[in-house]
Amino acid sequence: SDDPSDPEYILAVKRASLNWAIERAYNLFFTSMDELIQKHPVDSLDDDGQPFWSGTRRPPKPLRFIPLDSEDDEVSAQQVIINERIAEFVSAATRLRMESFLSVSGEDAPSLISLDEALAALQVHATELAKQRKSKQILHNLSGGGDSDTASVILDKLNGAKTGASFLPRLNLADFEKDDESNGHVAFVTAASNLRALSYGIAPADSMETRRVAGRIVPAMITTTGLVSALSCLELVKLLKGVPLNVHRNAFVNLALPFFAFTAPLPAEEVS
Repeated sequence: SDDPSDPEYILAVKRASLNWAIERAYNLFFTSMDELIQKHPVDSLDDDGQPFWSGTRRPPKPLRFIPLDSEDDEVSAQQVIINERIAEFVSAATRLRMESFLSVSGEDAPSLISLDEALAALQVHATELAKQRKSKQILHNLSGGGDSDTASVILDKLNGAKTGASFLPRLNLADFEKDDESNGHVAFVTAASNLRALSYGIAPADSMETRRVAGRIVPAMITTTGLVSALSCLELVKLLKGVPLNVHRNAFVNLALPFFAFTAPLPAEEVS
């Protein structure tokens, strides 16, 4: 059933949203950062022979959830903090994901995911990942260390996308609102930014700091985007009218100063 009021439908959306949020956390804060470290190891050099990770560059620490009773990995006090931060992200992300499918609100809304629920789901996911890693290692050894069938992997992904495309309910739009404590928007941004801060060794921020920064970024982003779009449209109108090149303008803008400068573009270099 796809009735938003059906308890079974709500439960299905909750499970799917939880899995989605866990996958996002794993891909954003472990897989992508692990790939970056694999590409540029901590002791690697750049093209000039200088340490790649120097100056303003910091090597990230890939973050993943490790169960407290793990037999394969040691769980330190730092890892307990990482687990809690990941659970906060999963809780906030699951809620926003669910509310894009369900029109629910209020303190008793089914989209509210507790940290205990997030931790329990992460525990299951981590256990499944461990089983998959062991199975892949066994298959890798049995196959003599050969690569997996790339075509089969791609087909599996395409079939999964095809199945997902058959379920396309009408989604609910959400406007970011930093001053509403009950909508979970600031909670999600805070959880995501704190995980990234933890990965790069930066001090975390609380919800008040997130709200303060968002209050500056959102208006600035909208204003800058509006200005750049307007300037681009003006140049497009000139292009459609076929005016000479010296009528067009390059624009250099800094709204914070404020600074506005316009110059005529140079003709393109001709290559014979």
